[in-house]
Amino acid sequence: MTCAIDGGYNLAMRRPLARSRALELALLVSISCAVPSFVLEACAPGEGPSIAVKREQLFTLGYGPAEDQLDLFQGNDSEAPQKTAIAMMEGIFYISDGAGAKLVRFTSWGDPLSMLYNPEIDSAPILLKPVATPSISNSAGSMQAFPSGNDRSHPRGDAFGIGREAVPYPFRSLGAVAVDSNQTVYVEDRLPPERRVQDRDSGALLDHVVLRFDKNGQFMDFLGQEGIGGTPFPYILGVYTAGFEDCVVVSALQTGWLVHWFDDNGVLVNSIKLMRRDLPMPDKGPGLIANFDKIVPDSSGRNILLKVDYYKAQDSADASAAELTSSWTYRLDLKDGKYLDRWRIPVLAGSVKGPDGRSLKYSRTPELLGAAGRSLFFLYADDDGRSFVSTFDRNSQASSRYRIDIAPDELYYDSYFLSKDGVLCALLASKSEAKIVWWRFDKLIDSNSGIVK
Repeated sequence: MTCAIDGGYNLAMRRPLARSRALELALLVSISCAVPSFVLEACAPGEGPSIAVKREQLFTLGYGPAEDQLDLFQGNDSEAPQKTAIAMMEGIFYISDGAGAKLVRFTSWGDPLSMLYNPEIDSAPILLKPVATPSISNSAGSMQAFPSGNDRSHPRGDAFGIGREAVPYPFRSLGAVAVDSNQTVYVEDRLPPERRVQDRDSGALLDHVVLRFDKNGQFMDFLGQEGIGGTPFPYILGVYTAGFEDCVVVSALQTGWLVHWFDDNGVLVNSIKLMRRDLPMPDKGPGLIANFDKIVPDSSGRNILLKVDYYKAQDSADASAAELTSSWTYRLDLKDGKYLDRWRIPVLAGSVKGPDGRSLKYSRTPELLGAAGRSLFFLYADDDGRSFVSTFDRNSQASSRYRIDIAPDELYYDSYFLSKDGVLCALLASKSEAKIVWWRFDKLIDSNSGIVK
C-alpha cells in the first residue's frame, strides 16, 4: 500500500552551496506505509513523514598511526587538508587515510586484512606482517573477499593468519578510493613537485593521478587523462567504478569540470569537458544562476548524472539574497555530450524566525550521493541536526524520505559511499573515534530494476 502526503519541510543542506531567501513549495512525498524493520516516524507540525532506516554500526577506528587507526586529526595545520575516503565491495571496506599515507582493507568486523603504506610517513605495522623490501611490485597478501555481500562471517583462507601483509608504497597524498567487482583498487594520489605539469590552456596545475592495484595488492599502473601513464589530472573531485569494471574520474578546473571514463584495461573510453558557462538551464528566464552540485556516473550505461541548482538574483546588493527556484538532475551521454533525460528534484522548503520575530521562508536542496538502479540518492539535514536521505525514482518520479541516525557530534568529519545495489556506508568521526556504519537501502529500493526508461 502506498500513500501520498503533501507537506512542507523544515530542512537545511548539510553542506550549503549558497544561502537563499525562501520559497515555500509543496512537496509531494510518496512513501511505503508498511515496510518490515522500518518505522514511520511521527513528525512535527509542518514536516512530512519519513521512514526511519535502521543503522548498523559495523566497527570503530581509534585515532593514531596503527593499521586499525586513522590519522584523521594528526595532520600538520600548515599543510593542505588531507582526504579520508571509504569504499565497500562485497562486505570488504577500503579506507584511504591521506594524513596517514595508508590504504587499509577491513572486514566488516573491523579486522585489518592488508595495508599499503608509506614507511617514511607511517609507523611500522603492528597487526600485519611487514614486507621487508619496499618494492611496489610486491604482493599485499591475501585479498579474499566475503562469499556474498550479505555474509558478515569471517572469510575463509589465511586472511586472519599468516599472510596478512603490509606493503610499502610511496604514497604522497591519498584521496578518493574505488573498487571494482574484480577487486581492482583505484586510489587518488598526488605527484611529487618535479612531475607536476601546468596546463597551458586552463592554467590548472595537473598533479593528480589514479593508482591501480590488483586484488593481490600489487601495483599495476596509474591512470592519467589519456589512460595508463597519461597526463596528470587537475584536482580530483571523485573516483568511481561503474558498470562492471569501468573507472570514472571527475576532476575540476576553474572554468569547469572534466570527466574521464576508462574500461577495465585502463583504456580511455570517453571524456568530456563541461564548462561552467555551459551548464544546462531549465528555462530561458532572465537572471537565472546555475550552481553546480555534483557529477557521478549513472548506475546503468556509460552516462553521467549532473545535478545543478538554480537561483534567481534579487534586486539587492546582498549576494546571499538570491532565491532558489529549482533543482534538476540531468543524464548526459559521454559519446556526444547530449543530455538524454532530466528530472526536477523536489526542493525542500521550511521557515525560520527572523530578527524581528517574523517567519522567513526558505528553500534548499540536498546533496547528491549517487544512483542505485532507478533511484537517485540525496543527503540533507534539518535545522534540528537530524539527517535524512531522500530517494527519487526516475521512472515514476516519486520521492521518498528516510530518517537516518547521525548524531551532531559524529560530524567532525564524514565520508559516504553508495553501493550499486543501494547500501549506504559512512565513516563518521567524533572527537574520540571514527565509526563505520551502513544503512541497508537495498532492502527498500528495487536496485535490480534495470535501465531507466
